[in-house]
Amino acid sequence: MVKLGLIGLGTVGTGVVKIMQAQKSRVSKLVGTEVTFSKFCDKFITSKPEIGLKGGVVQDYKEILKDKSIDIVVELIGGYEPARTIILEAIQSGKHVVTANKAVLAKYWDEIFTAAQKHKRIVYFEAAVGGGIPVVQGLNEGLAANHIKKIIGILNGTTNFILTQMVEKNISFEAALKAAQKAGFAESDPAFDIDGTDTVHKLAILSSIAWGSWIKIPDIYCEGISQLDHYDLQVAHELGYGLKLIGLAKDSAGEIEVRVHPTLLPLDHPFISVKNEYNAISITGDAAGDVMFYGKGAGMMAAASSVASDIIYLARQVAQETAGKLPYIIYDSKEKVALLNHEKIRSKYYLHFTTEDKPGVLAKISGILGKQDVSIASVYQPKVAHANKKGVSIILTTHIAEEGKIQKAISEIDQLPTIKSKTVLIRIEEDGL
Repeated sequence: MVKLGLIGLGTVGTGVVKIMQAQKSRVSKLVGTEVTFSKFCDKFITSKPEIGLKGGVVQDYKEILKDKSIDIVVELIGGYEPARTIILEAIQSGKHVVTANKAVLAKYWDEIFTAAQKHKRIVYFEAAVGGGIPVVQGLNEGLAANHIKKIIGILNGTTNFILTQMVEKNISFEAALKAAQKAGFAESDPAFDIDGTDTVHKLAILSSIAWGSWIKIPDIYCEGISQLDHYDLQVAHELGYGLKLIGLAKDSAGEIEVRVHPTLLPLDHPFISVKNEYNAISITGDAAGDVMFYGKGAGMMAAASSVASDIIYLARQVAQETAGKLPYIIYDSKEKVALLNHEKIRSKYYLHFTTEDKPGVLAKISGILGKQDVSIASVYQPKVAHANKKGVSIILTTHIAEEGKIQKAISEIDQLPTIKSKTVLIRIEEDGL
């Protein structure tokens, strides 16, 4: 028998218990022995009659850690602390861990996996990225024979829901956010989602697996979606683009670039059809080529499915007495990868200038861009006028340019007396997946 201790009986925790109860016979066949919850811990819940728990829920997680009969600790409370302490103390007490906590993994990757290797324990975390999508297993195991060249993904269901609503209903960011909150896809405080932090956490995890070195949160350039105007989404569509909040990591001639920001993609790109709370991740390996994962990135049962899967396959190793003999994640704190300075990244750009209606304005703008080696690909006069801004809209797209140079140009352009508001800059990705 393999015994579990679950900490956190919230939405996902309840879903995990339901799945494990419903699939009890199948789980036993997969593991080779019975898998059972021995103890539950929650600071605020003492019973859960809907899943058959009529008592016995402890409020101190240490009661689970000091129970020597428990093999696996399932941490589902989220946040940085006390989750970090629980995971580390569980490892130190000789227990394996399953967690869905992307924030704690991204921030304390080195500490957690160094401890896991030292104590020969396993930490599984499929639900930390992509909800019910088995992308961690796919990257870490299915693509183990590959050098990873690129990871690009829609990694946050809340922002994808908001952007879908803005496009399909032609509404403002604020109205779309309210719709997401009403539908249950956004928290009352949605900051971690809309400012890109959640996507950064997930990209940090995938990148750290891919290149065997800890990619830290501050290493990842980040822009959120709160400043987006649905007018630019309309214009982009006229130009043949759709917009998504993208997490991108790729090997650029031996240096790893990692960034999160709103991105314009061609309308025929597979990600454009990924709507609402759904996520999609494409991983490019040198041998396998492009491999794409798609599914629900949020929701009780989607995340619970991944947690339950981790429990099953970790319990299998515990039952066979092989768990911890080899690490799940290849990680050496001494191994470092070179990171590409964000100013050196190269991209195409969409630029929206709001200017006075005077002769010579476009010539002045193009002159400043040219001085920074930024070449204009197209100039566009939108079919729709911007109802909320005074001035004339000038839309440019550029050929591939260096980030640092275009930022210098925009900084100078924004100082011109003819410019009526801050320039809108959105990066364009057109090199396939």
